[in-house]
Amino acid sequence: MDTYNLLKTAMDVSQTRSELISNNIANVNTPNYKAKRVVFESQLSQAMDNLNLTETHKNHMQTGGTSGPYITSRNTGFQKNGNNVDVDTEMVNQAQNGLYYSAITSQLNGRYKMMNYVINH
Repeated sequence: MDTYNLLKTAMDVSQTRSELISNNIANVNTPNYKAKRVVFESQLSQAMDNLNLTETHKNHMQTGGTSGPYITSRNTGFQKNGNNVDVDTEMVNQAQNGLYYSAITSQLNGRYKMMNYVINH
């Protein structure tokens, strides 16, 4: 998988994470609603499934299985109605995800500028 596809996958994961966080915030008062989280590592692992990695040293990272694109939090409810959404935590997660998305966008823009430079010179 090339860098462009990896960055695209990372952007897709960030978008999914943003949608889940927004959904969590929207359901802050829904009885028994449990917050959902994106598991980026599983998304990255799925994106890397097509790579043929060779372990040449015993300390190399292992490639492995994947899980679903998101998990449902099993924490006990913070509210009396069984809901476990903490708006403050969700807002922090959304801000962090926004920074992550911006960083990926900057990386992708840099790659496109480099490609454009090579093509034109």
